[in-house]
Amino acid sequence: MPRAANTRDQIIDTAFQLMLQRGINGFSYRDISEPLGIKNAAIHYHFPNKMDLVKALLHENHQVLRKGTAEFMAYGGPARPQLEGMFAFVLHQYDCGRPICMVGALAIDYDELDEGIKKANDNFMKDSLAWLTKVMKDGREQGEFSFNGDPMSKATTILATVQGARQMARVHGTDYLDRIFDQVRADLGIES
Repeated sequence: MPRAANTRDQIIDTAFQLMLQRGINGFSYRDISEPLGIKNAAIHYHFPNKMDLVKALLHENHQVLRKGTAEFMAYGGPARPQLEGMFAFVLHQYDCGRPICMVGALAIDYDELDEGIKKANDNFMKDSLAWLTKVMKDGREQGEFSFNGDPMSKATTILATVQGARQMARVHGTDYLDRIFDQVRADLGIES
């Protein structure tokens, strides 16, 4: 569902949905142009090749993430609202038709990505892990969370669990996300 009449934005929205459904190699410019009623040349005008399109998708995803998470990723304050903000963001993305995260979508064809895209994707994951590690560390120090092990391992486990839950929810519905979020809370000693 395109967000604007702008052709470039419509191309990005359509390509993003196709990538989530099929992976990078599972769609062509024709798969984008036909539903939009445009010529392939219009796509090539904005994105000369598919890696340019993927870079734009990655950039767009990071912009959406930054906008949607700026408030709770402020690297400070209580940890629980930050964790709950992540859960709310994931649910919002699901409701907006983006059930799978960009990292998961790019993993399908990871070996075929150019180095710039791999680096951007890896940096995004490192940033996300650093943020959640800090949330886990601060949450335990502030008495909000209780868990065994080091904060980075806990953060890695939570991110992997949430990513897997997103894939399950795509097939089975948001109940899976709610159940996983409740279990993460329980694992952290938080009452729902």
